[in-house]
Amino acid sequence: MDCFSVGVDYNINMSSRRITCLITGKSYTYSQDYYNKKVGDYVDEVNLKKYFITQKAKTYLNKGYSIQEIRNILNVDEDDLPSSDSDQLVELIEFHKIQASQTAKKISNTLNFATHKSDPSVTRFINNIRDYEQD
Repeated sequence: MDCFSVGVDYNINMSSRRITCLITGKSYTYSQDYYNKKVGDYVDEVNLKKYFITQKAKTYLNKGYSIQEIRNILNVDEDDLPSSDSDQLVELIEFHKIQASQTAKKISNTLNFATHKSDPSVTRFINNIRDYEQD
């Protein structure tokens, strides 16, 4: 194997690790180790390439901003990106909602004893949340 073919293999491998955010349009090529970590975060490589979003976009999405609002805030050039109501972006948002719900802390686990004893209406509210989370 000559030096040229090793370089070609390396470039092909690098290009297979290139992922693009459908919200911001930013592309990244990660090291093999970090790429493997991201694949684990997204369950598999297909999901990573299909649903990858930047941390900034994810933060705004979790705060309730629309795709269009996120693009406006981040000054994104939308020419080559899917429209904000496209099926691709609807699926992307659903994927991240499911992922967030699996990793989010349960509200009842974050409440302290003082909050629970502060007021009878607060106690009822907390108990309703606990009952809802158990369903």
